[in-house]
Amino acid sequence: MTSIPHDKRRAAAQSDACVDIAALVDEIRANAAALDERWCMAHWLIEQLRQQLFDADALRRAVATANSQFDAAGVANLKINLAAIRRAAMTGRRAAAPARLSAAAIQADRLLLSLLSPGGALDPRPALGAPVGGIAGRYSLRGRGRG
Repeated sequence: MTSIPHDKRRAAAQSDACVDIAALVDEIRANAAALDERWCMAHWLIEQLRQQLFDADALRRAVATANSQFDAAGVANLKINLAAIRRAAMTGRRAAAPARLSAAAIQADRLLLSLLSPGGALDPRPALGAPVGGIAGRYSLRGRGRG
């Protein structure tokens, strides 16, 4: 077996490295293009979500106004239960989060899930376990004598 000179081996290794780098560049450019498409789609979806939330809020306010009018007219049995409507609409399957997420993605996911959760940003009711009715009586300062 003839030995290959050191310079030829180095040149072959550099040539292979250049081919690997060129392939990596192509792959990364394709990934960057796909990432750009994903961000554009995320932007579009967020804007669609915002519009749906604006429309839902207008409808919720109209129903709440009608509920107040039903109360004033003495026909409370005609009222619409907004919490039940929202709760029923928010049921369903949720997408499974991937095993690996960045801290920013985890934070964004939690924020989005808070919109669906009872007691979340869109729920008029307090969250389970939230303090209701102010300070408990044992902490009241009324009735204590001075001195």
